[in-house]
Amino acid sequence: MKQVLKLMNIIDDHKEEIKAVHGIDGNSVYLLLNYGLSRTIIRDYIFGKVHLEDLLFMNCEQIMKTLDLSVYTASKIMEACRFAMHMLVEDTDLRKQETLRKDVCDFFRGTNTIFPIEEIMETMLWRSDEELLKAILDALEDEDLLIHDERGYKNKKIFVHKSLSEVLDAIPDITARTIVVEHLYGKTMESIGLRLSPPISRSRVGQIFHQEIDHFPVVKEDAYRDLLLHYDMDKETFYALTDALEPTYGYLQERYRPDLEGEKIPLNGNILRCDVAKEWVVNTKKLKQYLSAHYLHVYDQWVDKEDRNGFLQAVCHSFDGYFQKAEIEKRYKKVLLAVCPEKQEEWALHDFRLNAVLKQGYLVHSAKKGSRYRIVSRKLVQAIIRDTQLTQYQDTVVSTKKIFEDHREVMEMYDIRDQYELHSLLRTGKERYQIDVNEMEFSRMPMLVFGKGNENAIVKQEMQACAPIDVDVFARRMANKYGYDIGSFQSYLRRNFNVYIEENRIDIVDETILHSQDFQTMKKLLTKDFYFVEDYQKTIEEKHLNSQLMDAYVIRRLGYKLYAGYVLKEPYTPGRYFEQWIQEHAQDIQPRHKDIMTFQSALERLEKRLDVFEWTPGHYITLKQLQMSKKDLKQYMEQIKNGVENGQYFTQRSLKQLQIVSQQVANSFYRSIFKSEASIQMMAVLDDCVFVKNAQPHMRDFFLQLMHEQPGLTVNSCITYLYQWYGIRVDRRYMLEHIIDAGLFYSLDTDRMYESRPQAIFTQERLFE
Repeated sequence: MKQVLKLMNIIDDHKEEIKAVHGIDGNSVYLLLNYGLSRTIIRDYIFGKVHLEDLLFMNCEQIMKTLDLSVYTASKIMEACRFAMHMLVEDTDLRKQETLRKDVCDFFRGTNTIFPIEEIMETMLWRSDEELLKAILDALEDEDLLIHDERGYKNKKIFVHKSLSEVLDAIPDITARTIVVEHLYGKTMESIGLRLSPPISRSRVGQIFHQEIDHFPVVKEDAYRDLLLHYDMDKETFYALTDALEPTYGYLQERYRPDLEGEKIPLNGNILRCDVAKEWVVNTKKLKQYLSAHYLHVYDQWVDKEDRNGFLQAVCHSFDGYFQKAEIEKRYKKVLLAVCPEKQEEWALHDFRLNAVLKQGYLVHSAKKGSRYRIVSRKLVQAIIRDTQLTQYQDTVVSTKKIFEDHREVMEMYDIRDQYELHSLLRTGKERYQIDVNEMEFSRMPMLVFGKGNENAIVKQEMQACAPIDVDVFARRMANKYGYDIGSFQSYLRRNFNVYIEENRIDIVDETILHSQDFQTMKKLLTKDFYFVEDYQKTIEEKHLNSQLMDAYVIRRLGYKLYAGYVLKEPYTPGRYFEQWIQEHAQDIQPRHKDIMTFQSALERLEKRLDVFEWTPGHYITLKQLQMSKKDLKQYMEQIKNGVENGQYFTQRSLKQLQIVSQQVANSFYRSIFKSEASIQMMAVLDDCVFVKNAQPHMRDFFLQLMHEQPGLTVNSCITYLYQWYGIRVDRRYMLEHIIDAGLFYSLDTDRMYESRPQAIFTQERLFE
């Protein structure tokens, strides 16, 4: 009533404007706005479809059929029209009197409660003269449809019914009467035909039966006619819900009379629970029993026991917000075990995909957040397309991210939370309801393609217009123009246009070279997987081919990729390719291979894995060529480690001199095998290596070891000792430089090196101060 009073105050404020309207069919939009309807309802359902002067006098069913509306929306429109009728139409108008009389009949239908006139007026939102209502009630009382006493008015028989015996007695043909009575009480048509004299066929029995019941009136025993009028209900459901005496002829009448045929509300668990439960004639206890027998109760929804898809939808609906596939499967199994354990195997989600429910219009999907339950209707999708002005896009591509950001207020109005949900809603409209906008197609989410728009062609055209340009700058430009997400667009570029990208910069190759004879010639000449750049360039020069073949993009089109210093056939990756090549061609390694960082890294990995060794400086062999197993090789390495002390420097010659090993191998071999050993460190001495155990290598420590092994070494004798004992060749200049760098003291008088300046030399120098 608070809402009603508020509404009436608004009407009173505009009474003069309303009176100024000439006729009922004047400014209908203005009138209906003042009588409680929203702009959306007027715009979408009423305006241009029906005249106000006709709409005012319709009942709820007529509004539903005329405007194709739900019961809820039709009832809202009817309430607004009744307000307008009370205020604008004179009580003497016969159409008004007839309409209000029907409303009063509907008010009393199906109830035996006594209502005082004040309660009738309040409940019916009566705004006309009270005398008109009294006149209608008195007329119904005179027709013996209502009874009246000091407490108020009560229903007697709103509809005129005949009794069961009167209906049967009114059938003039004895044979027809027998057929109708026996069939209504459960006899089959075939058995009835055989019992007649003379017998008649089953089809003839059915024909006579339908001819008679087509003319049956509503009988007195049928108190549930409205249920049959509004809901699509079979005989078993009808009796399960009501207290009707069997058989009810109203049921048969509504089923077979052509003038009463029309679209009825299909029954499901939720309709039974919500709409049918509000009917006063329904026995609530029987309704609950029927629901329990035929439906599963899943989170306040009633799902048919044979409807697996409905059960899945109810579980999806139970989530408050977003959910992932794993969450659905977990809850689905839990609920199924609780409400219907006998169907666990039959309804198991072995082949479950969210896409199946998405396409049926019961979910929206966000690539970032998951899915959420939402019924996607045709009208919702049409409204989104209209309000976002999608028709402006023709023969192009656009991201739903751009549409989402350009129409934030529309997204809030329809509760669309990100661009992925918008993409999902539009896809459902296209696939489920065939709603098309300029031949809209769905590319990778969240991109839309309209008409003849070709995404690859459009992107390439933009690249040609902008190149040369950095990838980051180009991605930002496309994000502003077409709505691309910068990160995903860069991935798309590298996946589809990587041939035009080098060092994070886009450049378009001149395609004339791709169709030239030089290009085809070069393609035939490239028979190997790997070329040095200088060899590739030499081939071009020797064959007098176009210099544009050196372009990195052209090389890509030849099936190769240009790296620093070399060309490699795709789809090989450099690291894996070089590892395999080294193992197969270890003896072919050239010094210029070492200039390639990726090659050097691959070689280092193989040496650490003990698969390849530098047998002599610059010459490599594989483990197979070494004719040793890895186990034997590791034992050999352990023998060396056990033979030297911690902090001791050694080379291959010193190990043999100390009789720790007996084999004569190159120092480079030790350099290879000890790359994988953390306890052995290496130090370069000119072109050779010195190894040390469990210590950080330092030239000072190495020299101190030499001085300890051979006391009184001069520089010349140290050079000799290094070669004889360690196999290392150095010159005098190298020795002097590294002695000083190592922090040792060198005496020019004695040509010797000391750990620090000797005291005797210090004293001698002071004599000359």
